[in-house]
Amino acid sequence: MDNKGWNDIGYSFLIGQDGNAYEGRGWAVEGAHTAGYNDESHAVSFMGNFMDALPNQSALDAAQALIDCGIAEGYISSDYTLKGHRDVGSTSCPGDALYDEIQTWDHYPT
Repeated sequence: MDNKGWNDIGYSFLIGQDGNAYEGRGWAVEGAHTAGYNDESHAVSFMGNFMDALPNQSALDAAQALIDCGIAEGYISSDYTLKGHRDVGSTSCPGDALYDEIQTWDHYPT
């Protein structure tokens, strides 16, 4: 936020290692997370560095629960496509270990 001069966080939600999902821009406000995809997606950021290690199981479970909530509330289509940030932009986000993990989740394109 500070480096970009934004007045709020660009992600829809953030996931903590405490197993909680924290609202950034939420479901109803367009994000500022990925150029070209902000108006058609929701972005979840895991707080931490996940190049070499995964988030803990509580955080992974929170992300899955958030996706389920988004579907139940009608903010995410049941036939959604899951992508990592590096799939749509030049970045190392979400980290190598986490990227390998999300590629095994349902709705990640094969």
